[in-house]
Amino acid sequence: MSQGNSAGVKARKGISFGEALKGAGVKNAIAATADGVDYDLSTVATRDMVIDPIFPESPKGLRILRHSAAHLLAQAVTQLYPEARPNAGPPTDDGFYYDIDMKPISQDDLQRIEDRMRQLVSENIPIRREEYSRSELMKIFSGNPYKMDKIIENVPENGSSTVYRQGEFVDFCRGPHVPSTGYLKAFKLVSIASTHYKADESRPMLVRIYGTAFPDEKSLKEYLKNREEALKRDHRKIAQEMDLLVFNSERAPGFPFYTPNGMVIRGELVSFMSRLNRKYGWEEVATPHIYRDVIWKQSGHYAKYKPNMYLFTLSDGDSYGVKPMNCPGHITIFERTPKSYRELPVKYCEPGTVYRYEKSGEVGGLTRPRMFTIDDGHAFLRFDQIVDEVKSIMEMVKITFNSILGNAVLSFDLSVIDKDHPENYLILYHCRSCGNDVEARKAAMEEDLVCPSCGSRDLVPDFSTWDTATNQLREALDENGISYVENPGEAAFYGPKIDIHVKDALGRMWQLSTIQVDFFMPTNFGLYYINSESKHDRIVMIHRAIFGSYERFMAILIEHFAGKFPTWLSPMQAYIVPVSEKFNDYALEVEKSLKDRGIRAVADLGTETMNKKIKTIRPMRPSYILVVGERELQEGSVSVRNRSDRTRTMKIKDFIAAMEKEISEYSVDQSI
Repeated sequence: MSQGNSAGVKARKGISFGEALKGAGVKNAIAATADGVDYDLSTVATRDMVIDPIFPESPKGLRILRHSAAHLLAQAVTQLYPEARPNAGPPTDDGFYYDIDMKPISQDDLQRIEDRMRQLVSENIPIRREEYSRSELMKIFSGNPYKMDKIIENVPENGSSTVYRQGEFVDFCRGPHVPSTGYLKAFKLVSIASTHYKADESRPMLVRIYGTAFPDEKSLKEYLKNREEALKRDHRKIAQEMDLLVFNSERAPGFPFYTPNGMVIRGELVSFMSRLNRKYGWEEVATPHIYRDVIWKQSGHYAKYKPNMYLFTLSDGDSYGVKPMNCPGHITIFERTPKSYRELPVKYCEPGTVYRYEKSGEVGGLTRPRMFTIDDGHAFLRFDQIVDEVKSIMEMVKITFNSILGNAVLSFDLSVIDKDHPENYLILYHCRSCGNDVEARKAAMEEDLVCPSCGSRDLVPDFSTWDTATNQLREALDENGISYVENPGEAAFYGPKIDIHVKDALGRMWQLSTIQVDFFMPTNFGLYYINSESKHDRIVMIHRAIFGSYERFMAILIEHFAGKFPTWLSPMQAYIVPVSEKFNDYALEVEKSLKDRGIRAVADLGTETMNKKIKTIRPMRPSYILVVGERELQEGSVSVRNRSDRTRTMKIKDFIAAMEKEISEYSVDQSI
């Protein structure tokens, strides 16, 4: 059976999944799925069942492969450094890492570790899943406080869990994993960093070793090539070359300062989104940056974000918080007058700047600053309006990324509730004793949930509200003909959501847009509308951001275009250089003609030679270089050089017309 035609393999009772797949002619599988759960190939069917193979090239397969590579890394490290105590090693979107309590190592040590990993691969050590009681697990990992913590946090007193054993190495893990180390042939360790246990600066410092793994050497080499290119395109490096940003660790660590060039890009993106918002019925508002802390307690942000909030108390005793989110401000505006069902949806948007205290080791350029601006939007609507509004937002998403990136490659994730763990979500509970309903998120409660009317603990979850909202998100995706991946358990605690990923020029997928349904805040703030029967009815909110944050999106754009922005985004759209000082006046005349039409132009009247000026300006990445001399002066023209160094002579008015068209159409490619 081929890899492309391998679904629905029958596994009979008593036969391992691996044997069942092999018997059906399925090759190269590394794990299998049954009843929506992923299993090792060594798993034995407890009944006749249907299984689906997981191949290493698939998203699931890659995560399993990389998770197994993380275990391989930990095994190699503990062999080379016997005192090392592994903490945790998860897969990531492009590889894996493992945090280990050990003496600091250097980049040079990675080759030694990698060599040991390859030796372990050559030994083709079986990887076996074993199950133990909590007390047995505590004995196995008694010498490792990090694993002990995880056992205490994740395994009930009388419960059990699993470990994975490969040779002498044992790790506390749910799996699944590849059958043996021999499956891990294409991997590379790429870097090291340091981190604190549980991101708490008062806890021990750990060494974090990053790596990546792929099904084959070709894919690995392609990734490493792209990674090398990504380092060249690092937005921090290019931003410095183009004079876009300043970071000052003494005066404002983690806070970006935008230079005039940087503000051009930011301003163009804000204007783009402002025009799109108006077209789709979003009304722009502005909200404060600082609020009394009571609003953050009511919204739930205080409980969730307090360690990352900037909080202070004034001399009069009032306590305030700098906003980590914009939603309470939009709610405050919505509350100002009662709304009829005929007035909904009400949609507010704002380029809202928020502030979050990130640990110093986690701050990095524009991708993880302490201040960022969200292209934030909050829709207040009826439940029956969710589908239409979500479809409208997804249309905005497609327009945005197709306009800015060209034919953008998008992927969609639908994150839904895990009904096996209702305690993690805000849901309705029905009291079997008195019939009363109570809404609660049990995981956030210090005491057990009881019925406020009769005190009964006989409460059963009612998923109908969640099901309605989730089905409407599915319907919106389906009606738009969008394929998507559904992720149980990944919903926000306040409602299901759609996350949208965008591919960049290096093939990296970035999660940018989000569309989140929220039952929580309308409940906390008592939001309502007047329905057709003149009664109060429940508001539902949709949180949406399309760029995500302007800062992170700018970082992605810088790296995607390597600083060579489309003309409409380019800080310097035309750089004018006279062939000699004799033509300075004409250069200024050209500059004025362009500026009068809103084109960002700079005439260089310096004393250097023309060639020196052009060489010097290259790092600024102007869209076009205009050379002017005797011929251009006589003809009223300019010699236009594009980024590919193709040159043509044009009348000034023709150049302006071409530029205006290129800019107004948000053209990704140069037209001249």
